[in-house]
Amino acid sequence: MRIWVIIAAATLIMTGCAHWKIQKTNDALKTIASGESKETVLQRLGPPDLRHDIGENRMVLFYQTHATPSDTPLNESYCTAVALENDRVVAIGDDPTERWMREEAERIRQADQERQKKAAAAAGQAQAEEARRRKIDELEAAVRPIPPTHAAQNLKLYRQLLTLDPQNERYRKKVAVYEERLSQQKKQHPAPLPKAVKAKTTVSTETAFETRNKRLRRYTGNGTAEIAVHDLGGGTLYVWVKNISQQVITTYPDHFTLKDRKGRPMACKVNSSLDSVLEPGNISHGKITFDKNATPGVLIFKNKEAGQIVKSLK
Repeated sequence: MRIWVIIAAATLIMTGCAHWKIQKTNDALKTIASGESKETVLQRLGPPDLRHDIGENRMVLFYQTHATPSDTPLNESYCTAVALENDRVVAIGDDPTERWMREEAERIRQADQERQKKAAAAAGQAQAEEARRRKIDELEAAVRPIPPTHAAQNLKLYRQLLTLDPQNERYRKKVAVYEERLSQQKKQHPAPLPKAVKAKTTVSTETAFETRNKRLRRYTGNGTAEIAVHDLGGGTLYVWVKNISQQVITTYPDHFTLKDRKGRPMACKVNSSLDSVLEPGNISHGKITFDKNATPGVLIFKNKEAGQIVKSLK
């Protein structure tokens, strides 16, 4: 009998202590306002009974403000929430845990997307740099056996090398040397003026031909590169390729395909001046020749960096 009396007394004391603690917490909560620091909350209320940490700068502290049945573990429904952001109180009584968890999940998703974009951009830059270095090696190998007396060939290749590596002092000096040498050669051996050959045709035909060329000379493309064309006649097209993107692209001869008006590939020869690596904003240009008796329908420019551009020649 004495044991049961002791147990009952102990239970009453514990219950009384719990109620006293709850009342003390309720009183202390009334002194907390928005904007208070985390340190102030802990000084007045003590350690929380429950706690949710959300992200790097948000937390929700739970303080018991309602008694729980003897057989029920403490949970958030018996507590008052104190929400803190950047160690400052932003809400008392309202539990923003679910909303903050959703926002944190969205922040993490966006951060992952941004990391993926940066990784893709870095990979693209690495590929462009690899293509640039490979083209430099090809041009170095091509220019090495050319005799110094062939100023025009040397100048063309060293200009391409200087475009690929503008800070290279050796390329800069080579370009200056061969520009001067070519100028001297032209003075000594002036090139004969080309003979103009005018076909007998009607004014209307000439007008139609020029109108078509005006249309062909307008740059069209896909947001990465643009091409323009001028039909010189006699099975010759003059082609310009402009890099309008922020990445390096290539214009190698095998990137060009000429098709007739029935969509069949045509045999053609791409001038080596179109064989270039283009920095953003640069242009490569040159001739594409084909059988003068054939009628081209489209010119296709396609590669990995620039995608595909289809230029109608009709």
